[in-house]
Amino acid sequence: MLTQQQIEEILAKKPEARYKYFIRTATAEEEVWGLVDGEEGWLLLEDDEDDTDVFTVFPKAEFAEIFKEKGGFEEFNVEVLDLAEFLEWLSDFEADKMKVAVFPTPDFQSAVMTPAQLRTDFQIEFDKEQE
Repeated sequence: MLTQQQIEEILAKKPEARYKYFIRTATAEEEVWGLVDGEEGWLLLEDDEDDTDVFTVFPKAEFAEIFKEKGGFEEFNVEVLDLAEFLEWLSDFEADKMKVAVFPTPDFQSAVMTPAQLRTDFQIEFDKEQE
């Protein structure tokens, strides 16, 4: 469990630093977090640049909860997703030309990544853990 100060410090980081934190934390804990609505399914945002769907993920439940409350997604629930399953989903995202918003802040600042880049970065982190 993170302290309020730790949460604020992590949220204050630039998207690239939050992205690295996400990769390290998700790899270590073997899970990612997202928002799910009973009717709509997983929360998808939209990339304004090219109108693609963007799947939203967080490294810890606390950050998903903050985004839910401050981002106006009260009808969604915070849910955990096994990292291995999420990595399998990346192939589907790629086929559907989707991207992934990694660790958005309540003001919607995030690292928007391609599934291929995410898979590569997770593999690099897995390899580091094996050393």
